[in-house]
Amino acid sequence: MAMFKGGVGKSTSAVNVAAALARRGHRTLLVDCDPQANATEMFISEDEVEFDLRSIIAERVPVEKVIRETRVAGLDVLPASFDLAYLDKELVVSPAGVTRIGRALRDVRDDYSYVVFDTGPNLSHLTLGALAASEHIVIPVSATVWATTGLRKFVRWIDQHRDDEVLAAQLLGLVATMVQPRTRIGQALLDDLASSPFPTFRTWIPRRIAAEDAAMDHAVVGDLGMDRSLGLAYNDLTGELVTRVQELQTAARHAR
Repeated sequence: MAMFKGGVGKSTSAVNVAAALARRGHRTLLVDCDPQANATEMFISEDEVEFDLRSIIAERVPVEKVIRETRVAGLDVLPASFDLAYLDKELVVSPAGVTRIGRALRDVRDDYSYVVFDTGPNLSHLTLGALAASEHIVIPVSATVWATTGLRKFVRWIDQHRDDEVLAAQLLGLVATMVQPRTRIGQALLDDLASSPFPTFRTWIPRRIAAEDAAMDHAVVGDLGMDRSLGLAYNDLTGELVTRVQELQTAARHAR
């Protein structure tokens, strides 16, 4: 999940899609690449994080020692801490720094059916490194003023790095988040994405006051404290995502 604009439901989407994938029987790794560590704290409190992504890259701690199990069967998390702010600066000066995140995960990638990255709301080297380690990109777009303007800038930034052969990941799709379909801005976003030249998921995520309560309670898809409408939406989105990935993989095999 990536978007340089904050407040679009990116971490919430990453966490819930990862949980929904695991609950569907797919062994999943959630990699938190954001120094704010919001995704991590849905499963592990800050004072329980001994090692993080920086520990693997800068301190050569084995990745297996950093990855933690979560309460969701089949879902592991590679946690973040504020130390990732230092890693971002270190990647800038590191030779082939943009490849370091992908290389850090090389020994465990085959252990998982899906690896979900949660990136920070910025265009940092951490974000770039996570996208370079990815096969597909999902971009949340919130029902807010200037949302599609920010989207175009972000897609242009991705395309520039793809042209420079820094990124190879495909845009899997845009997903509308925080939508109130009966409002002008909510309907405008759904209309804009429906006519967008970019692939877009049919499922949209509703704006729910209960989303804040779920975050406070650390509730994700499948938990008793999860808002029903949000849970259903993220389950539907995950089903679309799995189908789309499988279709792209099948097409790639046939193209060989």
